[in-house]
Amino acid sequence: MRPLLLPYLVAALAFVTAVISQRTHDQPKRASYQDSSDLICHSGTCYPRVFQPTHEFQVVRDDQELPPGLHYRLNLETGLKEAKINVDDGSEAVNGVIVLPDQGAESLPPDGHSEQRVPSSDDGAIKPPLSSPGDGVTFGESLEVILDTSSRSTSDITAALLSLEDSAHEIYWGLQISAPRYVASLLRLIGSAPDASIRSNSALVLGSALSNNPKALASATSDPHVPLIRSLLSSLAVEKDAGAKARILYALNKAIKSPLTRSEFLIGGGMRTLQDLFAQGNAEFMVKTATFVEDNFLNDDMRAESELKAEASVKKQDNIPNRYRPDRVLDDERNFYRHFEDALLNRSNQEDLENDEFKSKVFSALSALKRKFSGEEACTPSADFLAWLEGQVDLKGKTLLELEGEGDQLTKLLAVENRSLFVGGSEGRESSTA
Repeated sequence: MRPLLLPYLVAALAFVTAVISQRTHDQPKRASYQDSSDLICHSGTCYPRVFQPTHEFQVVRDDQELPPGLHYRLNLETGLKEAKINVDDGSEAVNGVIVLPDQGAESLPPDGHSEQRVPSSDDGAIKPPLSSPGDGVTFGESLEVILDTSSRSTSDITAALLSLEDSAHEIYWGLQISAPRYVASLLRLIGSAPDASIRSNSALVLGSALSNNPKALASATSDPHVPLIRSLLSSLAVEKDAGAKARILYALNKAIKSPLTRSEFLIGGGMRTLQDLFAQGNAEFMVKTATFVEDNFLNDDMRAESELKAEASVKKQDNIPNRYRPDRVLDDERNFYRHFEDALLNRSNQEDLENDEFKSKVFSALSALKRKFSGEEACTPSADFLAWLEGQVDLKGKTLLELEGEGDQLTKLLAVENRSLFVGGSEGRESSTA
């Protein structure tokens, strides 16, 4: 048995040596920082730029640099992050992180200026990265900028938004951005900032923070005084800049990924808003709208299970406004048929609407809509559309393989695949005049 104990004795000796070494250096380092210029100061309170770990948990400030190998813990009640030298003390830790849902922090920061709260969730907190994101403007400073832009220049606001967008794709930082007060500030900028680039970048930050981040979406909708979906729809309806409009639609797409937000979108007349904008939009916006509708409402394979429950949750709601009833949801979807068909027929002879990418995306959405409402009168193809469809399925003697090899023929391939959806025993409805 003695040979088996030898590795553990060696490890224990190494650990004791490390502890002694660390404790030997703790006091000199702290003392040296008192006189060093390498400090971070806020409101008269200063602390080392590089976090100095000990064998006791200490609060980690968001703008401190963190050495590797620390043991973290997150308090879900206070949201404070703490760290110490990583020692296996038998606690329930995963990858150096433990969560204390009911225990207060052992040490409080001297001021709350730079503390970033860790939003709580039913299944634990997300592990924070070991270092703050970005260079130049810090993450915390960027959040402070968007909270109050009244005295900030356009360039300052833009720099802050670009800094946040660079970090928002990470789940942890996206969760920070999605705190209700920051969401409210982003929504305000999206809806009322005089500069189109600020409106656009604000929508991009919000959409990026919510993208593939259910906890962030839950946080963003946790305050009823921050109407996420209603604000985005209102901003989308009045936005004139094409680039900003596309970004707001992107944010809306990421925001309706839960039964709650999906229901709010439907109750708020979101489908009718999109129909109005589709008819007025350019080719890019029309493609994005068609994809939005197909992915979120028509293609079950591309929708999460939680989204599929949204219709049921809407129908269970009481006191639904008179402007909305659950049966109108399907009407709103069906009414897109005419818009998609008219776009493919391109009666206005717009050059951008003849692009194969445009036609294939819109035709894909139209086919998904027809598949969902195959027997509905509202989705009966017009004679003009059937003529257009026959022109698409005419391969002029080529095989599908040859056609696919030529490229830019996706619309024709989709037409061959979906022709049976539209061509039945009855003739198409009479075409409307342009």
